[in-house]
Amino acid sequence: MRKNIPVIIFGALLFLSPQIVCSQAMIALLFGKKITNDKLSIGLYFAEQASHLTNTDDDKASLGLAIGAYVDVKLSPKWNFCNYMTFKAPKGGTDIPLEYQVVPDANYAEGSTIKRKLVYFEIVPLFRYNITPSFGIGAGPQVGVRTVSKDFYKTTLDDGSKASVVYKTKDYFSLLDAGVSGDIQYVLRQGKGIRFNLRFTSGLTNIYRSSVPLKAFNQYWHLGVGIPIGGGGESSK
Repeated sequence: MRKNIPVIIFGALLFLSPQIVCSQAMIALLFGKKITNDKLSIGLYFAEQASHLTNTDDDKASLGLAIGAYVDVKLSPKWNFCNYMTFKAPKGGTDIPLEYQVVPDANYAEGSTIKRKLVYFEIVPLFRYNITPSFGIGAGPQVGVRTVSKDFYKTTLDDGSKASVVYKTKDYFSLLDAGVSGDIQYVLRQGKGIRFNLRFTSGLTNIYRSSVPLKAFNQYWHLGVGIPIGGGGESSK
């Protein structure tokens, strides 16, 4: 029974998280301007993300745009709780050597390298300590559910043209991803305006299924911008 506890917990997160996020996103989009509670702020969140895979020699960072929303609750003058919900969290790596391929008998051009595209629905709940009303540091867990997994075998041919072969790889990668996050945040208007976040996240779970003889964790840096659309002060008339 104890061995099944992690599976049960992840299953509950998988079932409940999309419903929670959809509800919060709908509240933000439909009723954001009507929220007057100065302890609650909600908004949209966008980030440029640079990710790579650990234990993968010679891979390079894969860049992508993360899109989501956030709900921020002021617990005290010095502490906030903020839940970031990313509907599209790009991860993976690029220029990965062929020794890390997972597709058996894949057809590709000589000299190819792999771009490993992994996209997750991700939740990052952070507790944040406010050093000043505008500047704070936060830390917390990260949980993701994989929605896309593809390998692109890419090469440059002798005539200078590009060649690419794509394989869907969902059968080789774990559905769930978990890790820890830490970030630095600066908010305009004394903590009530647009927010800027620099975040580092490191995975703690193997991205590959047990049937794959490889082990790697997701890691990424991202620079994000949060645009408040409700709460944090008086509503618009």
